[in-house]
Order: sequence, then structure tokens, then C-alpha cells
Amino acid sequence: MKDKLLWFVGFEKQKYTIALSGLNTEPSTAYQNAALDLLTTYNVPESPISQALMSNLWPSYINPLLAQPSNYFATNPSLGYSYNGVIKLDYNINVKHHLSGRWFGGQGSQTAPTGGSAALATASSNLNYYFEKAPIHVYNYAVTLNSVLTPRMTNQLLAGVNYFNQVFRDAVANYDTHTNAQLFLSPDTPVTPKFFGAPNIRISGFEQIGITPPEGRNDITGMLADVISYNVGKHQLRFGGEYRQAHLNEFYFFHSLGKFIFDGTQGPWYDATTQTCAASDTNVCSLADFLSGRVSNSAIDVGDAERKIVVNALDFFGSDSWQVTPKLNVNLGLRWDYFGPLHNGSKDIAVFIPGRGIQIQGAGLDGIFKKNLKDFSPRVGFAYQPSSRGDVVVRGGFGIYFDQINVNPFMDVRPPNNADGVQDNPAGPSPVSIYTANTAGQTSYTWQPGQYIFNPVQLCPSGNVAIDPTCGSSVFDVYSVNQNFHTAYFYNYNLNVQKSFANGAAVWQIGYVGSGGRRLSVLLNINQPIDSAGTLPFAGQYPNFGAINQLNSLGTSNYNSLQSTLRLRAWHGISSEFGYTWSHSLDEITAYRGVIPFDSYNLKADYGNSDFDVRHTFTGSISWEVPGSSHGPKALTHGWVVTSVLSFHGGPPGDQVRPGIDIIGDPFAGVSHSFFKHPDGTAGVQWINPNSFSLTPSCGQITSDGRCYGTLRRNQVYGPGFKDVDLGVSKRFDLTERMKLNIKAEMFNLFNTINYASGYGPFGYGSGVISDTIGDWNGAPGLGPGEAFATVLSAKITF
Repeated sequence: MKDKLLWFVGFEKQKYTIALSGLNTEPSTAYQNAALDLLTTYNVPESPISQALMSNLWPSYINPLLAQPSNYFATNPSLGYSYNGVIKLDYNINVKHHLSGRWFGGQGSQTAPTGGSAALATASSNLNYYFEKAPIHVYNYAVTLNSVLTPRMTNQLLAGVNYFNQVFRDAVANYDTHTNAQLFLSPDTPVTPKFFGAPNIRISGFEQIGITPPEGRNDITGMLADVISYNVGKHQLRFGGEYRQAHLNEFYFFHSLGKFIFDGTQGPWYDATTQTCAASDTNVCSLADFLSGRVSNSAIDVGDAERKIVVNALDFFGSDSWQVTPKLNVNLGLRWDYFGPLHNGSKDIAVFIPGRGIQIQGAGLDGIFKKNLKDFSPRVGFAYQPSSRGDVVVRGGFGIYFDQINVNPFMDVRPPNNADGVQDNPAGPSPVSIYTANTAGQTSYTWQPGQYIFNPVQLCPSGNVAIDPTCGSSVFDVYSVNQNFHTAYFYNYNLNVQKSFANGAAVWQIGYVGSGGRRLSVLLNINQPIDSAGTLPFAGQYPNFGAINQLNSLGTSNYNSLQSTLRLRAWHGISSEFGYTWSHSLDEITAYRGVIPFDSYNLKADYGNSDFDVRHTFTGSISWEVPGSSHGPKALTHGWVVTSVLSFHGGPPGDQVRPGIDIIGDPFAGVSHSFFKHPDGTAGVQWINPNSFSLTPSCGQITSDGRCYGTLRRNQVYGPGFKDVDLGVSKRFDLTERMKLNIKAEMFNLFNTINYASGYGPFGYGSGVISDTIGDWNGAPGLGPGEAFATVLSAKITF
């Protein structure tokens, strides 16, 4: 309808194949023969389970590899595609009311390495069988009504719905280990295609397999918001509120197929006295353990961990932008937030409460934590122009901001022990039992074909076999949420000065930015042993419970920084922006997932540099519209643009928790940080000097269970920094008045700088060697940030 309706439709299709490379050690035929020779020497039979798994869970292309470390150089590509569409509708009802609608739909899939993420407690694999396959569907709907109610008052009403669905699985997961390999896990482990595929098998010295079990999430979130704006005199007032409700279906079957570790210490080829292996290559002993079926330790989650939950959120706010004088503007605001605890009507959310055992939400327990109705957050800010020229502006602000915690810390924690979330407690209509011992109560054993390794699901809500005989002799790790759990909040404060030069051609800003976090989420093992004998504090009341992970709101953080930016606008066709930040961040625990403090009874012992603490950061972007030349054809001499992006920053530290070792010297003494490559193919950089650390720490301070704190503080040693310069050159061709062609060449990591992996995990204090790059370490090898020099050519037609 003319002058009434405007519409836009867009569609995009992407399909990619990214060449990857990686180096690791695989159990080749030569390695298997060496391990089988050990079995023959010690008259140990090969396990038929292991034989079947070896033949079917590893790809055949590893068989010809040599029997030596780093025998596999991988070239398996990452694959993916996406289809995305958007529809925009804008309709003028009349001069006072305007209606707009938006729809976005996207679906796709990628098959790629996961990256060695500490936060997700995942490993990565160079075998394409164990790339992660992750199909995704996303749809978003939004309708907005903007209305002019009076000359001074407007209203915006917004309604929206977002749909998200994504599943994760190993790329190849079609082998039925139960039927074909006679690997019987538990009577309650489903024998269906959803649960086919490799268990998580970790053979020391080799790349692990079975990395991604059946996992995924489906959620539908609806929201309704309304904002009223009202101008009166020197005041611009805004009032509003928003209601959100999310329906989530979480199905993270973590360790549902079992985790089995073979470390080379279980067979007669290992001398426990001297702690040596009969083979010169310890990998052979580890593989011999696997081929003979000798499990060092294991774990499994048995039961239905799928949960459908509802989460509500509500907020109201009011603000006033007050033009006190022509030079001074003050902003005042107040906000109230409510973030409700997750719940459902199925009565299958189980939470441990000290003194009460495991309780069920909706069956005697209103919520898994108490509702918080006092989350008020005031904000104040100002902008002041001290001079009449208007070329200097002083700005400052202070505010309190509440942060809604996501579902992961409640339902997919992935801790170092086995208490993974409220979905994995042994109680309720859908109990889950987590076992770390077999049916005979053994943590180390030899698996046998056709014999169940683990017990079926057992109910144990009381944690005491004397009360619940169904607990049996099993010991369960369980999950708890502190009943005084509170919403995290942050103090944010800043003060900066902005100065313009040459009538705005250049703008420089410098200022202080800081924040303080309070009531941050921290996971504690409240059943940590209280003595070196391993006595558990809850053993008397809950003898069938082992680790008890409790989600608490006890963490604090502090961030302080000096931040500066410089912007140049259109000087001889050059526009640029540069930024520098000098900062320091501290906390007890940074990761909200997968981490428990060194000592759960002394959280402050872990207070130190944050995991992401980077002291110096410099960024820059430059764009130059090259002036056209009067010589030569205009089609070739005009329309050129050169761009560049610069990124330099220091490295983050290397721990998540206190490591429990001593520092006895300068970590970087005698270390050149030069890249090396040995004849056996191993390569990397000696980042720290291992002789500067003692892995047997002094015991000036010890934990309740007798572990020594050591003198090395959490995150005291920093990893490598990052350097990257990118360059782009583009040329525009005017094909017709309405049609244009843009050809672009982009060069990433122009100087081919080696950016080593940094953060938690890339180097250990025993060796101090980093043998990976940052992109590959984070699951984006080849084309990830800081990876090897690469060029991308593209062409785009607009009409």
C-alpha cells in the first residue's frame, strides 16, 4: 500500500570447507602390535571388548602410522553451512501510530573440533570421527507499536518470541557398543541409536575419543515490554517494564556413555615400586592396559537427565535526563529486577539441602532457592561542557546492575568431580545415579564381555542406607543450591574527559573505568574431607553421599582500568580509531562452570588475578579512500579503499585455581621464547622455566584434607600475548547506474606472527612448553584469530 507499507526480504546462504591441521598421537597398528607384545610377554589375554572397540571406534587411516609420539598430522577439514532469512514490515497506521514487524529464521550445521575448553570441560580431537556435529535452528519474531500519545508523550510496546534449538554429538556415532562389542554399561543405559557411539575413552599419551555425548537444548522465550517517554521542561522522563518467560528443554547426557581411563598402571608391565613401565615408551603400557581391558578409573551417569523447565523474569525502571544548565546534563535512574528460580510442574528437579537431604521442587519445596524481591539498582550519570567552545566534555557515572544467572550452573556444570547439576541427583521421578565404581565397588577393574559394569539407577534421597535401603553400598556425588542464593550484582563507575581538535577532525578521550562484582556464583564442595584420612563432614548423616557441590553466591571481583581512544575523521581520505587499555582484574573464581576452588573451606585463598586479566590492550582500525587519479581510465584509478585492523594485547594468566606448588625462582629466567621444532616433529615454545617451580610444595599452610597450598598464587604466571595485523584492499566498479561490483582481498595475520595458545591449560609447570596456537587451542584452527597468514578473496554485486 503506497505510503503505508514498506517491506524488505533478504536471504543468505553460506557453505564452507575450512582446511585444518593438527598434530597428535594415535594408536596405530604398530603401536597396537607393541602393546600386544607386552600382553604376550606377561601372558595376559586381549579383551574382546577392547579388540572390537579398537577396530570400530578409530578410523582406519591411523593404522599405517608409526609407533612414536606425535605420529599423526591431521588435515581433516571443518565443514558447515547456514541458511538465513529476514523479513521486515513497517506499516504507518496513521500519523500517530506506526507498526513494525521483524522475522529472522536461520538454520545450519557445523562439524568441527570442539577446542580444549576449560570452561566447558571439553577436550578436542584431530580425528574427524570426533569432531563435534552441531545442527542449529533459530527463529525470532518481534512486533513493535510506536505511538505518539500527546505532543510530549510517546509510547513503545514490544512483543517478541525467540526459538532456539541445537544438538551436539560426535560426528560419527553409529556404532552399537552394547550389541557389537558386548560392552554392557548399566541395565538402565538405553540401547537405542541416540546412545550409540563411543564412550569417552582416555588412553594416556593418546588422543581421547568419544568427546561429545548426546547433548542439546531447546528453548522458547517470550517477552513483553512497554516504555513511556515524557518530556517536560528540562526533563526527559522514561518509564517502563519488561516481562520474560523462558521454556527450556535441557538434555545434556554428560558421561551417559561412560568415561574410562587407561593410564598404564594396571598391568604387570608396570612396576609400582619404581613407578616405571616395562616399555621405553609409556604410551605402550597405556595401550596395553586398554587392549587387556584394565580400567584405571571410570564414571558414568545412569538415568534420564532431560529436564523441561520454566524461568520467569520481570523488571521495572524509571529514568530522568535532566538538562540542569546548557552545559550540564544529569541522568538519574532506578531499576527493579526479579529473576525467578527455575522450576517446572513435573516435580523432577532435585536439590540437596543440608539437614533435609534431597528435596524435590514442587513437592514440599517451593523453589530451589528463595525468591529475591529486593534487587533495586540506582544509577546516576552526568555530562558537563566546561568551556563555551564545546570542545571539551567531562562525563561520569555510577550504577548498580543485577545479572541474571543462566541455566548452566544449575544443570550442566561439568565440575572436576561428578556432581554435575540438579538433573543428576538420585531422587525424584527421573533420578540419575552417578557411579565411579563398578558393581563390585571397585574403581579399578577389568571389563568383561556381556557383564554389566555399573549398577542400575538407584534412589537415595536421604543419603543414608539405614533410612533408604535402596541406597545400597553406592556412594553418590550430589548437587546442592544454597538456600540463601542471591542474584549477582556489579558496581560500575567511570569518569572520562573528551577533547576534540581541529573542529572535530580528531577526538581524544581518556578516562577511568572500574567495576566491583558481588554475590558472584561460586561452586564449593561442602563435603570436602576434613582430615588427611579422608573423613567427610557429612559422613555421619549422609554416608551414601560423596562430593556435595553447592552453588553459592559468595564471589567477589574488582576491575580497574585506564582507557583511552583517539578518532580521526576524514583527513585526506583517512579515517581511523585507536584504543589503549591498561587494566587489572581480580577475583576468587572467574569461571562459573567446571571449577571448584583449591580449598572449599577457604575461598579467599584463591583470590588473585582473574582468568581473563590482560594488563595492556591496543587496538586500531584504519580506512583510506584512495584519491582518484586524473591519469588513466577512471574505472581503474577510482574506487580503491585500503583498510587495516591492528590488535595487540598481553597474555592472560595460566591457572583457574591455586595450583598447589611452590615458586622458587624467576619463571622466565633463561627462557628465550623462541620457536623450536625437533626432529621427531614436536614443536612449540619454552614459555616458562620448569626449574623455577617445585611440584612438591612447602606446607606452611595446608587444607583440611592435608594438601599443601604452596607459595605460587593463583594466576601468578602469565601466558603469551597476541599480535595481529590484518590488511584489506577493495575496488568498486560502477557497472551501471544501479548496479555496482565490489571486489575485495583480505589478508589476515599479514606478518604471519605465531600467536601461541594462552590462558588456562596450554602449558604445565612440569614442562613449561606450549605446543599449540591460540586459534587451534580455542577450537578455531586454520582461520581462527591469530592463525597462520591467510587471504580471502570476495566479490559482491549490489543493485
